[in-house]
Amino acid sequence: MMTLMLIDDDVPMLEYVEFLLGSLGLELQLAASACSSEEALEQFHTVLPDLVIIDIGLPGMDGLELADAFRITKPEVRLIFLTCYEDFHYSKRAIQLEADDYLIKDELSPEQLKTSLGKAMGRFRSRQELLERYSLRQAIERNKEVLKQNFLKQLLSGTADREDTLQFGERLGISWKHPFLRLGFLHMDAASVTERYRYKDFPLIHFAVNNIALELSAGDSSITPVMSRDADIFLLWNVADPACPADGITRYMDSLVSKVEQYLKVTVRGFYSAATGSIRRFETLHLAFTESRDYNFYNAVTPVALLGEHTGFGQTAEWRGDKERGMLSLALEDHNAAWIDLAVNQWTHHVSEQRLLPRLVRELYANFVRQMAFESGGLAEEDYFIQLEQTVHVTEAARLTKRELRNLWRQHTLAPAAAEQKDIRLQAVDSFLEEHADKMVTSLDMAEHLHLNPSYFSRYFKKLSGVNFTDYVNQYKMNMAITMLSRPHETVENVAYLLGFSDRAYFSKVFKKYSGKNPSEFKVQPLDAEGTDK
Repeated sequence: MMTLMLIDDDVPMLEYVEFLLGSLGLELQLAASACSSEEALEQFHTVLPDLVIIDIGLPGMDGLELADAFRITKPEVRLIFLTCYEDFHYSKRAIQLEADDYLIKDELSPEQLKTSLGKAMGRFRSRQELLERYSLRQAIERNKEVLKQNFLKQLLSGTADREDTLQFGERLGISWKHPFLRLGFLHMDAASVTERYRYKDFPLIHFAVNNIALELSAGDSSITPVMSRDADIFLLWNVADPACPADGITRYMDSLVSKVEQYLKVTVRGFYSAATGSIRRFETLHLAFTESRDYNFYNAVTPVALLGEHTGFGQTAEWRGDKERGMLSLALEDHNAAWIDLAVNQWTHHVSEQRLLPRLVRELYANFVRQMAFESGGLAEEDYFIQLEQTVHVTEAARLTKRELRNLWRQHTLAPAAAEQKDIRLQAVDSFLEEHADKMVTSLDMAEHLHLNPSYFSRYFKKLSGVNFTDYVNQYKMNMAITMLSRPHETVENVAYLLGFSDRAYFSKVFKKYSGKNPSEFKVQPLDAEGTDK
């Protein structure tokens, strides 16, 4: 029997929904109910329900924030939202969270509740059946994949008898009829996987991607996919001519990328080498291919790419990143996650300009997370560091790091607040501004993000907030600028640049309009040797 949890700070509404449940005749057990965000978090982690009916307009952490927290703990949980309002923000966020329904309290009826719960229960069962089916297939195929990995080891050893090794491959269904090989690999973008699944789901997703790769290769025996021990799929393409075009492997990769996105909702990227080599010199071919893995670390992102030539990487960072580290501290001090994005974006810009050695970039990102964990008193996911080591592009490493930093920030910052909260509809706008604090966001950008007509959004926003959108954005940025300028040794030019202003004069004009003072009046004067202001 499935379990259900109810969350609503309106006790009569909570009792009414509980009353309706008793008459629906569903195989559903009420496992817990809560009247506050704090109680809901505690109860959820205790009972881990399969379904949750949750009020959006809770004080403190609202229902949408709670749902985010629930999904981190149990991604398969099904969600039904209750609200007194019919609003663009609610419906859009409910869609993003894959909610099963979005119900207006005043319109709630037994029939409507039964329909919504039935749909949620069906989706939960479907997901469970899918996971069980994959788990069974994984158990059956595990031995075969291990044998295929052993086959590769024998090829790489250079000591095993080559003919015996190829016969071993034949018994595994690897029948190479041509004398040459071209290598490639399929990489699961870790940042995209963590947007939808937990780290512990990576092996299952890896196996599912491998199944799709095997199904596609069934119609083309020249391509052999082999699961690696990390999150990639190794590809061996058997060809007759070393100068053959790459059409065969790129078509295969394009098809796989599309199917993985369709079925698993994650991003996979394909890479292939320019070189083709003899099967009998496989170890040399493989070594060159492995060394080229990071060559595309700063190249434009495409679904399928030829591994580029090595153009050289910077061996040391020319700056210590003190300002970026200070921004991470500000994220905790100011309870504003926008500082996280600014810090990581700035750092990413620096390493990309310098083309810093990818190994060092990963170390720098890992140190960002360790700093946030130390300052917040939180605990970083160990699997974050494992997946970070496997990233193939600077933007993937940056996105994965932002997610881990934001998780640590939430652990430290998000708690039920006693003070009156900002209107939840404005919180949607603030969230977008946080993520794009280093850009000049217009009302057109915001309207597109919310899937609204720009003219309607402008009128709606003015009515909601009392100011036009441009004034709201500028005030938001100037509040951040004041905090930045109050830090020692910060420059007006750097603050303007970080907040998306290309011209210092324009930034100063906007700053004075919204703060009443010039930027220099907010700057902290450095102390002289005796500890007094200069």
